[in-house]
Amino acid sequence: MKLIVTGVALVLAGCMTFSAKAATTPDISWNYLSTGYAKLNIKVGSGDRFKPDGYQFNGSYLLSKDIYIRGSYFDVAGSFNGMDMDASELSLSLGMRDAISEQVDSFFEAGYGRSVAETNSLKETINGFQASAGFRYRVTPELELGIAARYSDMGEDDTIYGDLSVRYRITPMFDFYANYQFESDISLLGTGVVFNF
Repeated sequence: MKLIVTGVALVLAGCMTFSAKAATTPDISWNYLSTGYAKLNIKVGSGDRFKPDGYQFNGSYLLSKDIYIRGSYFDVAGSFNGMDMDASELSLSLGMRDAISEQVDSFFEAGYGRSVAETNSLKETINGFQASAGFRYRVTPELELGIAARYSDMGEDDTIYGDLSVRYRITPMFDFYANYQFESDISLLGTGVVFNF
């Protein structure tokens, strides 16, 4: 319940910050490509955990000062009780960002999501809607923190989950990143390299 309230509050806060008044643009990159390691942690039954791992890709591109497109994809695989499993998820979104201070951007985005799960000879594909709202904060010239509430409505299930991220700038073109998405039964940890352009 607390996560739902937090999600609604973040969405409202993100929407309220979009105004016609111009703001100073912080040094936060919205044009980037990233790739790295991904590990899914799934609660199965009474406390057992299934932890497949693999890779992920993310990208974002500004279409105008405030409008951007974003895409993400991850693919993980593993075995649990003798059963092989492969899972992947693709999301494509259109977003709006706003510089609410010299160090902080808020954002809201919505779009399409597709999830595929395959176990041995069985395969399930579900499609649906995804939306998110949050903030990116440039703490120092090298360090950026992010927080978001994300909503997913795919198939018969809808979920609100949290998303925490950190970036550390190595050069103006390259960052290290780590992100953690979580809800009650599933979490996704990712880490890798960002190319800013």
